[in-house]
Amino acid sequence: MFDQQAYHNALNTSWLGESLIYKEELPSTNTFLKKLSTEELVHGLLVLVDNQTQGRGQYERTWYAEPAQNLTFSIALIPTQVGRFHVLTLAFALAISELVEEYSGEEAALKWANDVYVRGKKIAGLLTETIYTGQELNRLVIGIGFNVNQKTFEPEVANIATSLFHILDKKKEREKVLCDLLSRCEHYYRLWLRQDISLIKKVNGKLIGVGKYVRLEVNNTMLEEEFKFLGINGKGHLLVLNKELEAHTFSYEQIKVHIT
Repeated sequence: MFDQQAYHNALNTSWLGESLIYKEELPSTNTFLKKLSTEELVHGLLVLVDNQTQGRGQYERTWYAEPAQNLTFSIALIPTQVGRFHVLTLAFALAISELVEEYSGEEAALKWANDVYVRGKKIAGLLTETIYTGQELNRLVIGIGFNVNQKTFEPEVANIATSLFHILDKKKEREKVLCDLLSRCEHYYRLWLRQDISLIKKVNGKLIGVGKYVRLEVNNTMLEEEFKFLGINGKGHLLVLNKELEAHTFSYEQIKVHIT
């Protein structure tokens, strides 16, 4: 069971995660936060669950996580600006990658559009969703699944998933890992608000395939042409060059990147 007191004792943020809702079991932390009333909503509110029974990833894929061994949580944000949300998603993924590197000394990378990889396997994934009231943004919800102490995985993902335990060969206190991660996320949230170009540079420095030729799958159709992957622009759109050196941008909802 997650130790809430140990978490609050170790937390070193100004606002992110100060408000915590802990549940032993939920279908989905993202769904919980999306349905939470506006009156109960707090900027930086974190909902964490030990057993998520209907976890979702990108493209409605199932997220597998052994109960009480990992970090499965969602963050509610009420940004003062609208748009560029995929930059923020990748910024939080960047925070995870840097934390993995700090703990292990191993290189971690970002896979478009919202996954974290180490040793060629997925250690974390993110899912960002928005709720609008009419034309006005009501809340932004970022769900994170971070494999921490899981030792074994379901057969269908055993060859593509990993955890901190696999990398370190020892368990980490989930409370401390979460606190360390939130400190980094809060820092990158500030950079995102300021539209700091250094954040884009950091993300592009971590994206798998940047500088290489890739194939693009757009709306489930594979394009015949190869493109040079340049990373993301300031809006969080994928940026590529064709062989005629013409630039093309794609929003992340449209596209999958295949390294050739």
